[in-house]
Amino acid sequence: MVNIVRVITVTRGVAAVALALTVLAGCADPDAPSGTASRPAASPSTEQHATPTPPAAAAQQNRAGAVAFTEHWFALLSYAIETGNTKQLRAASDRACRVCTQAITDIERAYGDGGSIHGGAYTVREATTFEDFAGRLMTVAVFYDRSPREGMSPLGVPRGRQEGAALASCDARLQWSGSGWTMRSVDGAQPVF
Repeated sequence: MVNIVRVITVTRGVAAVALALTVLAGCADPDAPSGTASRPAASPSTEQHATPTPPAAAAQQNRAGAVAFTEHWFALLSYAIETGNTKQLRAASDRACRVCTQAITDIERAYGDGGSIHGGAYTVREATTFEDFAGRLMTVAVFYDRSPREGMSPLGVPRGRQEGAALASCDARLQWSGSGWTMRSVDGAQPVF
C-alpha cells in the first residue's frame, strides 16, 4: 500500500513539473534565438507620455502668454506625476513656490525608490488673467479637474491616495523673468497638489 501511495505522489509531482515547463515554454519569445531571454516590454509611463512642449503663446509677455504658460505648467505637473520626470516642472517653477517645491519633492520621493504614482492628471477647464502688474507679474484664475491619484511602492503596495477634484480652483501667480514666465505660487481653497 505504501509503495502505491509513493508512486502516485511521485507521478503527480512529475506531472506538475511538466505542466509548469509547458506553461513557461508558451511564454517564450518565438523569434528569440535559443538560449536568450525575451526582453520585457518598456514601462508604459515612459512610452505613453510625450514631454509637453510649450505653446508659442507661452513665450509672450502679455495676458495670453500668462494663460498659455499656466496651462502648460499644469501639463508639466501631470507629466511629472505620471512619469516621475520633474526636470521641466522644476525649470518652470520658482524656487520660492511652496506648492511647486512640495509637488516636485513628493513626486521624486515616490519614484526615487522604484515606486510610482497612478492617476492624478490635471485638466485645465478655464484660465483667465485677472491681475496684471505692468506685464511682469500676473495672476491667473484657474479652474481644473484632477483625477484620483494613488502612490504605489515598488512591490505594488498602495501608499497614499488623493481623491479627484472636479471644478477646483486656484490662483496661479507668475513672474516674467526676461526670457519667460515662471510659476511663483499656486494658491487654492483646497490643496492643489
